[in-house]
Amino acid sequence: MRDIEEFSKAVRRLPQPVSCFSNGACCPWCGGLNKTVTFGMNNCDECGKAYAFGYPDWHCDKDPVSWVPFPHAEFTACGGRADLLPEFKPNERLQQIYFQKSEEHLGVRADMTKAN
Repeated sequence: MRDIEEFSKAVRRLPQPVSCFSNGACCPWCGGLNKTVTFGMNNCDECGKAYAFGYPDWHCDKDPVSWVPFPHAEFTACGGRADLLPEFKPNERLQQIYFQKSEEHLGVRADMTKAN
């Protein structure tokens, strides 16, 4: 049971998957828009980091996503401890993309003119 908990914690330390845009794929590391991608592994034009693009087994929506594959080798090298993996902190651009994609998924636009 502890292994499953550590794996779950480790997954939460990775960048969130991002569904594609009509004009390209979003890098889950920096939010950069990559207009030419292939299904499978890609490198971001902006930050150079590797990410996958396509339809992973766990994804059931119609649009493909960009995601960071789980780092099994690093996780094993850390003794299966999630706290030894670096925690990803999204930049402001990615936070805006997450918000936009949430609005699209919910089918509503947030009214930003009023305070909560």
